[in-house]
Amino acid sequence: MKKFFSKPSKVALFSLIATIVVTILLLCVLSIAGVESKIVHLLGKVTIGISLPFLILNPLTGLIYSFFINGKIKIVYILLHLACVCTISVFAFISFMFRYFVPFAP
Repeated sequence: MKKFFSKPSKVALFSLIATIVVTILLLCVLSIAGVESKIVHLLGKVTIGISLPFLILNPLTGLIYSFFINGKIKIVYILLHLACVCTISVFAFISFMFRYFVPFAP
């Protein structure tokens, strides 16, 4: 682990890939929300409960490690991590607004 965290380019790349995979997994779980099964709803709640804190902390960690990368690829990693953080923040804000403040929300 010490060798892995000492190479910021590997940490930033792994963080970016993990963020994309978990986001796709979360979208797939949310797409099966119409199924009327208690097991599926429990699986969805557990997945959401685990993936949301991960999606908040993981891109921020990758963004911090991106600042320690040397070379021209540094800007690309910083922009990609910022895009992930902004996208997740916008989706969280929209879902929160529709859930608690809009009367016609599902």
